[in-house]
Amino acid sequence: MKTSFQFLLLFFAISLSAQGNKYEQWYFNTSDSLRIYVKESLSKSKDTVIVLHGGFGANHVYMLDATKNLEKGFHFVYFDQRGSLMSEPSAKEKSLTFDKNVEDIFTLMQELGIKKAKFFCHSMGTLVGMEFLRKHPEMVKNMVLVSAIAPFSEKENAKNERLADQVKFLMNRLEVQNLLKPLEEKKNPTAREKTQIWRIKFASVNTFQIEKSIKNIKGGMAYYNQRVGNIMPKTVNWNFDYRDVMNRNGKVTVIGGAYDFIDFRGEKYRDQIKNYPNIDFRLI
Repeated sequence: MKTSFQFLLLFFAISLSAQGNKYEQWYFNTSDSLRIYVKESLSKSKDTVIVLHGGFGANHVYMLDATKNLEKGFHFVYFDQRGSLMSEPSAKEKSLTFDKNVEDIFTLMQELGIKKAKFFCHSMGTLVGMEFLRKHPEMVKNMVLVSAIAPFSEKENAKNERLADQVKFLMNRLEVQNLLKPLEEKKNPTAREKTQIWRIKFASVNTFQIEKSIKNIKGGMAYYNQRVGNIMPKTVNWNFDYRDVMNRNGKVTVIGGAYDFIDFRGEKYRDQIKNYPNIDFRLI
């Protein structure tokens, strides 16, 4: 028994070592002296892909599953955006600006010693990516935007009633309520049950087949810095139009879901880019 246990410990240690060897983790300093956490795959590929997570205030961890098994073909660089999990979540409010968040990508690429990269962006990270493309088009090979923010926005039309209706529809689905009801009816839910309630509500908006996906939802609550989510959007100039620069790049692919809470069936997005033939929209 003792020998078997020692063997298991050795096997576990080797497994952890093998997993750890896939990536190198390091920090770089921003222009205003914040430390930004980086997780870089050790692939020998010269094809660098910079991964921009959503949020604002989320982190890179959930993006790892999206790129799993692609490490041999691409050199992936993940990082926690300023104020997010591993990148000084207690940063002062004046540091949590959208423009500085975009500037960090430029600093990161300088630290990597690369002049041009591919980008894989999700949710609010697509806004960061599009702004970087606008400011530094010469540094972007191509870009994949998943669950993307619409490329054209006018501040006076920022209130989106359709978005609110879509979120309401997703949260009020029968399958969601069937999962929530037994937990919410408890007079004194445990800490574990409170976390389950949070995850179900989070998953209800972000996944469609919730009964299949709820077990795979990672992190939650402490992994998301609500403070950043409240501060950062206030620093965005919500009068923007990225369609020209995306069209000129010619290698921008947008992936939307039929029940993506941002834009059901991609109707808004496809309408906005109908006169921009070089922007490739794909619906799942």
